[in-house]
Amino acid sequence: MTSLNAPQPAEPAAAREAEGGPDTAERRIAAVRRILTAGLPPESLDRLTRLAAELLETEYAQVSLLADEQIVASVYGLDLEPEDRVGPAADSLCSVTVSDGAAVAIGDTAADDRVGHLPPVVSGLVGAYLGIPLTDRHGLSLGALCVYDRKPRTWTARDVAILSELAASVVAELELRALAADLSTSSARLDLTLSAADIGSFDLEVASGHLTWDDRLVSLFGYDRGTFVEHWDSFADRAHPDDLPRVMESLTRAIETVGNFSAEYRIVLPDGATRWVQARGQVLPDLLGRPGRLLGVAYDVTELRSTRDRLAGLLESMTDAFYSLDASWHFSYVNGQAERLLGRGREDLLGKVIWDEFPEAFGTVFQANFERAVETGEMVTFEEFYPPLDGWFELRAWPSPDGLSVYFHEITARRQAQEEREAAVEDSGRAYAAAEAANTRLALLADASSRLSASLEPRAVLQTLSDLVVPRFGQWVVVALRADTAAPMLGRDDTGDADRVYVVHLAHENPEQEDALRTLVGSLPLSVRDEVGVGAVIGTGVSEWLPQVPDTALVADAPDEETLARLRAVEVGATLTVPLVSRGRRLGAIRVSEPSGGSLDRALLFDVAARAAVALDNALLYGAERRNGITLQRSLLPQDLPEVPGLELAYEYLPGATGAQVGGDWYQGIRLGDDLILAIGDVMGHGMRSAARMGQLRAIVATLALEGHRPGELLRRLSQSSDLLLDLELATLLVAHYSVAERTLTVASAGHPPPLLAEPGGEPWFVDLTPGPPIGTFPGDYPETVVTLPEDATLVLYTDGLVENRDDSLDHGLERLRRSLRGQRLAPKEVCAHVLKTMGRTQGADDDVAMLVMSQSG
Repeated sequence: MTSLNAPQPAEPAAAREAEGGPDTAERRIAAVRRILTAGLPPESLDRLTRLAAELLETEYAQVSLLADEQIVASVYGLDLEPEDRVGPAADSLCSVTVSDGAAVAIGDTAADDRVGHLPPVVSGLVGAYLGIPLTDRHGLSLGALCVYDRKPRTWTARDVAILSELAASVVAELELRALAADLSTSSARLDLTLSAADIGSFDLEVASGHLTWDDRLVSLFGYDRGTFVEHWDSFADRAHPDDLPRVMESLTRAIETVGNFSAEYRIVLPDGATRWVQARGQVLPDLLGRPGRLLGVAYDVTELRSTRDRLAGLLESMTDAFYSLDASWHFSYVNGQAERLLGRGREDLLGKVIWDEFPEAFGTVFQANFERAVETGEMVTFEEFYPPLDGWFELRAWPSPDGLSVYFHEITARRQAQEEREAAVEDSGRAYAAAEAANTRLALLADASSRLSASLEPRAVLQTLSDLVVPRFGQWVVVALRADTAAPMLGRDDTGDADRVYVVHLAHENPEQEDALRTLVGSLPLSVRDEVGVGAVIGTGVSEWLPQVPDTALVADAPDEETLARLRAVEVGATLTVPLVSRGRRLGAIRVSEPSGGSLDRALLFDVAARAAVALDNALLYGAERRNGITLQRSLLPQDLPEVPGLELAYEYLPGATGAQVGGDWYQGIRLGDDLILAIGDVMGHGMRSAARMGQLRAIVATLALEGHRPGELLRRLSQSSDLLLDLELATLLVAHYSVAERTLTVASAGHPPPLLAEPGGEPWFVDLTPGPPIGTFPGDYPETVVTLPEDATLVLYTDGLVENRDDSLDHGLERLRRSLRGQRLAPKEVCAHVLKTMGRTQGADDDVAMLVMSQSG
């Protein structure tokens, strides 16, 4: 072995590692792994190895990195398969170069005691060798750049100098790429952490099990920085033992495929508390295409699961059977009553197509009615016999954006009774008349069911009930509800006395008597503790029939002589009081007086009351869900906009006027120094999930804006990371940056309608945008449009609920909006009111409406 004159380190690398101990060797190996993880482009090293072979006129040139094994990062003159690029470090001549930490020149390798026994020399591949160590700025020898020939040759000082210069270039390429990878990794991790306050990020090194958590995950898993050990074992120690095998299975599959990772699991904290966590990530390959690291995010979903569990509990407590189908007719939920009626367990049905599991229903009225409900968007109610279950069923199919919800119960006994009645009356006119009466009754009940279920407004349901009853079945009707049931209809959160009963609706066939009845009822204190009347029926759940009301009862009910006189003036007559019961809950009671010149049909009234109770309960549940949704939506929207000198801002938000759930429209104003960032968007879908995703998206947009990203770059970064940061299907978004000093507006759009500009004395006009794809579809480019705002101009941002109508085109809606500001000079708040009035949106629209208005105040 011959060492020629060349730049030399102070001492050999082997000596330095021996002096530094295991830590130095571990630092060198860690540095090599960092370079491998960076994923070098092969052309950057292939160019240098080819140049080395050409300048030194050798057959071969090679860049080798040494960790626990030798990795050939680049080679010239040989065609190596990926698996041949990795081998034992002890068999490599480059390990001698790294050990010496200096240039190593061997003219005849077979005659050299240090390398003569190594496989490349014994095989005849390496007859002459020249290697230069690849030493980084920390003095760590990462590997070697070497050239070699099959035949012995003499190396010169010029050869060593040339190869040393090329080795320095190789080191520079390696460090530059590793540094870029480090910066990219740090940026990605910072984006994940800062962009979503409730989402933490993790980084798992597959080979070593080294695990990095941000502060959010360290806290979520019950550690602090002093107790957290950066290793996979820290996760395994907290994972619930019943869930850990399932998580390991998902992780193994992701590593084997170098693909996506997703798991939902429980963790057990040191105090014994259990939390649910959702984790998602992506396995990234290393330089050789092997699984290198798993980069991902995790967040607490305990409250979300709790909400789902409460909903499941409600569905399980229903007396009706219930199942839901997704848009592709797959079972997505089956309650216990449905399991019993269908004779199939939910684990056997979930995720399967209904027509595959119940083929006898395909091509029948079941399929026709289900498809009709989906196509029309309206509830469909029908009765049908299903041979495989040998029974008759009454079904109600409710369409939704996610699919179809089906309520059903068996009516075989009722149908059999009906058929027996029909058979019994066939031989006589009286029997025929009775059958006709029964058919009429069924028709009346069918009509009653249809009319009662047509509205989800409680007072409309009660008005329909009184229209059905008065005057056909009674002179007058009174509906009373329990305190907790009546509270929403009375506009109260709490009615105080839980035993109190409130009359919420009444009707009389004689308008004069109706006024007297209303005054009378309003003066009577009612309670579920009463011994007779609607209060008693509500309290006990037992109906009450009074052939006549004795005067003594009137005296007992009246609190004073004036009320007693009014009671005696009202023609009470015989009355029937029936409880209103739905899903096992007593909502209230209905009291009906005997009709003039006739008698009460008690059985029919019981059936009507039962249907009315279900319709009223649905309406009340609808109202509660809608109020909760609106409350959540408003709580997530900003109530105050930033104050910017020289600008006036105003906003308006109206929830959709129809449907049980609110949407995901939102707006935001952010002051950035002397400038202003405005954002407005619409998250696809409705209800709690949509509102929650809206709040999460709003927080991410604010974070990216405060980091200084321009509108187009902000949308691009959001689009690229939406799969990791957000669980949404689609969202439109518009971001505008207004420079107060330059009076310029920079706008970029992700599929959102364009802003409207109005200036005094001119025609309002829409900003000409080139929108990019909506968020959640696919990454794309988001071109920016820059306009200079005229003096005293008004800027209007809005969501599509303002301009879209079912019976009109979008272009017509946009033109109506543009004309609404023609010739107007109003303050921003007045602009909101004027536009809503002109567009017919003061009471809301089918969809949510959000507006954000800015004008210059001088």
